[in-house]
Amino acid sequence: MHRLPIAILMVIGASLIAPAQTPLQWEQGSVPLDNGWRTQAGDQAGWAAPDLDDSKWQLTALDESRAPTPGKYDERWYRLRIDLPAQHPPLSLLITAPGGTYEVFLNGRLLPGAVLLPQWRAIWFPTAQVVPVDGSGPAVLAVRTRVPNASFFFADHNVIRVSLGTSAAISDAARTEQSDRFNHVVIGFGINILIALAAFPLILLSRFQRNHCEYLWIGVNLLALACLNIGEALVGRCFVPGSFFFFLVLPALYFAPIAQIEFTFSFAGRTVTRPWRVYQAALLLAILVFPALVWIGVLGFFPYQAVEATLLLPASIAMPVLLLVWYRRGNREAGWLILPSLLPLLSVCLVDLGIIGNWVGSPSLATIIRGVPIGPFTLWISDPADLLYLVAIGIVIFLRFNRVSHQQARSAAELEAAQRVQSLLMRQVHADGALFRTEAIYRPANEVGGDFFHTVEIEGLARIVVGDVSGKGLGAAMLVATLIGSLDSNRSTDPVTVLNQLNHLLLARQQGGFVTCLCASIDQNALVRICNAGHLAPYRNGEEIPLDCSLPLGLAEAEYNETAVQLGPGDRLTFLSDGVVEARNATGELFGFARAQAISTQSAESIARTAQGFGQEDDITVLTLTFAPVAVAHA
Repeated sequence: MHRLPIAILMVIGASLIAPAQTPLQWEQGSVPLDNGWRTQAGDQAGWAAPDLDDSKWQLTALDESRAPTPGKYDERWYRLRIDLPAQHPPLSLLITAPGGTYEVFLNGRLLPGAVLLPQWRAIWFPTAQVVPVDGSGPAVLAVRTRVPNASFFFADHNVIRVSLGTSAAISDAARTEQSDRFNHVVIGFGINILIALAAFPLILLSRFQRNHCEYLWIGVNLLALACLNIGEALVGRCFVPGSFFFFLVLPALYFAPIAQIEFTFSFAGRTVTRPWRVYQAALLLAILVFPALVWIGVLGFFPYQAVEATLLLPASIAMPVLLLVWYRRGNREAGWLILPSLLPLLSVCLVDLGIIGNWVGSPSLATIIRGVPIGPFTLWISDPADLLYLVAIGIVIFLRFNRVSHQQARSAAELEAAQRVQSLLMRQVHADGALFRTEAIYRPANEVGGDFFHTVEIEGLARIVVGDVSGKGLGAAMLVATLIGSLDSNRSTDPVTVLNQLNHLLLARQQGGFVTCLCASIDQNALVRICNAGHLAPYRNGEEIPLDCSLPLGLAEAEYNETAVQLGPGDRLTFLSDGVVEARNATGELFGFARAQAISTQSAESIARTAQGFGQEDDITVLTLTFAPVAVAHA
């Protein structure tokens, strides 16, 4: 049984020797049909007919170099006369050529499988296609090719190989070729899948570490590099159309250094300078311009490699030099990035250099792009560079994250201590008198805030101070502590005097910032004297009290004017901070003065809870004072 297919193949081979006039070598049950073809430039449907006289066509081999015909496509036909046995097992052709650039005819009949595709769907690099063959006796095999004259097709313009054999042998050969292609890229695929998997946690981490943009940018950089390397492998060695290059590879190629620059400057705690911004703009422009130029063939395949390398060299060389300078100036963390920043883009430039060497005929340069066999697999120059980059970045990010975590733990402990201190400071000191009572609520937006209030009874009078420090965090909290400490030692009940003393204290500190503040003094006859330094006016029974408003404290010497208000039985004063009126809901709508005034007659707890429920964005302070007549107070 095994002798029949072998005998049939020998008959086929013998029938091909005469027209090809070249000895044929059988390989694994198939015979190559690379020689003895006749070719003609152009495209006419009748050229597939078996009775066509092609004796005047040029005799050629499939791998012979030919200049492309003018126009958008290089169109030509190839014809080969073969003699199929009368009886044979299923036969197939194995055609290795850029997918979508050819059709195959047998005796004028279009064989299934191979089709002509538009330029944007064609595959740039050769792929293996199995085409079934039937019939017997003398036959004419015709191959119609239509190769786009886009620049990237020029690199493998004449790559087409044809083999004939039993369907089983051809299928085995196709699987072997596909397996070889996969083995060529499996190492790089594995490394770049790891790079992509490392990118997503870093991008996610940046959402929880909003003050550290370096996590976001290195995640984006790793993702761009993974897309670049995986995309190049798919385009170069798998069944992926050339348009994939424009939508993935080119954008990733130029976005990777953009993200790397952002990461490097953010990691070093520096601002990206104008020359680097100009360079980033040039890379963004390349994303918009180069795909079009390459696609239409204005920029050829090999010249493009030189342009690409030139554009990437500044980031691949200047960035490590800049990090070295920062390291020598005392930024020890910058030293960890010198090697990682050198590897990825430099490997791309070396690949470009190898392609250029192949173009100009330099064997020494061309060896750069030749892979190193490792068993059935292939190691390319970019593979170890990508792996080292991933490991180095992993070490750098681990060390940075460890340091940042310790810093955050210390900061959290400091904030917790400041919160405890602030809660002790924000208290009422014997503020309630026989004829009035106060209620104060303080809701910081974060662990510590910049709002403050201070109430104290001095010689039968109540003094109330409400204020808001500019700024956030520990700095604002420390200033609050300073102001409350000053108020604790200040025994004055004159609002003008109190504000003047606080203003002088802030001006003497010379540390910038300002404080809005309102001071009120209430005696046993319910006479309220109020002085305002840029703060919100209080409400009396739901109506805003008109006050003279002076400059906030800490800006300059200012004159503070006093306003007197006589309270009646049951009257209520409500003091607010701007965190109430500036509360904002999910749609961006402000709580506003109208809503604040409408709820100003409610308890301090209710006002604060309403503002928080609307959408707190700033510290919220509410203090209310209610006056009662003697009969009520002693009831």
